[in-house]
Amino acid sequence: MYRLGVKRQFSAAHKLEGHPGRCSRLHGHTWTVEAVLRSTRLGPDGLVVDFEDLETALDDAIDPFDHEYLNEVPPFDGIAPTAENVARAIFDRLNIAVEGSSWRAELESVTVWESGEARASFSIE
Repeated sequence: MYRLGVKRQFSAAHKLEGHPGRCSRLHGHTWTVEAVLRSTRLGPDGLVVDFEDLETALDDAIDPFDHEYLNEVPPFDGIAPTAENVARAIFDRLNIAVEGSSWRAELESVTVWESGEARASFSIE
């Protein structure tokens, strides 16, 4: 099995309504996002997918959230903008691009870091 991953970053603010701690107050993060594809085969060019193409697709998936107040941006206007939900939302957006592409891969996971020490992932498993 081949696994390919790329990382990108975006900046956004959020607050977690009802959270008992400081996260209930407005605050921001420079979110790091890693997307991982998996495949059992390579194309004739020896690639699963060109990294640049995957980076562009991930950029497109995170663009609606960049420099935004997440609580006001769909789907977070209806669900809590937790790291878990951010990972799922980006996974869902990126997966549409992957499934609509000619790539020889499927999206395995998306991981988001709110900081260098705190992360959440969503995967197909």
